[in-house]
Amino acid sequence: MRRWIGVIAFAALLPVCMTVGQAAETPAEPMPPEAIEGFWEIDGGGAVIHIQVEDGPDGAQFPGRIAWLEDDHYPADDDQGMGGAPVVDRHNPDPSRRDQPMLGLQMIKDLDYHVTDNDRAEWADGRVYDSDRGRWFDCYIWLADANHLKLHGYIGFRPLGRTTTWTRVPDPADSPPYHPAGSHSRDRS
Repeated sequence: MRRWIGVIAFAALLPVCMTVGQAAETPAEPMPPEAIEGFWEIDGGGAVIHIQVEDGPDGAQFPGRIAWLEDDHYPADDDQGMGGAPVVDRHNPDPSRRDQPMLGLQMIKDLDYHVTDNDRAEWADGRVYDSDRGRWFDCYIWLADANHLKLHGYIGFRPLGRTTTWTRVPDPADSPPYHPAGSHSRDRS
């Protein structure tokens, strides 16, 4: 008799357990398009990118521009003789743009907001600029949580590429990031 009571109790609780399990697996609402807006410190801490939501001809646009650089001037021993000068886009393939200041330079463009099949918000079909190479790469972005952005850059084929994690920070004009010598981690306490 005890054995049957255990089987009956298990059978009675099974639908409840399954419902709880399904509720835990149900994804939260996707983040809204404006969730990406803000200031983001790049992986490694050398720059802060400001992503804004702007009205465009085909809907919302999400450009990202450099708002802060840890090294915003060339070192005194710069190998191209630019010691002490503000950092510029000197690797740009267009010679007429090589004197553009890096501060304010657009690094992200052409992102479109989508909700994927698994209800994850994604800003896709964009381009990210690699100023060290002077090249644009395909990219897409998603938020791991409200304070961590994942940017995946690639050339043509999504699985081949690299993902970096950026961290939401205050406006660097109000609270400049501080990195002690040799450290690229922000004190967030």
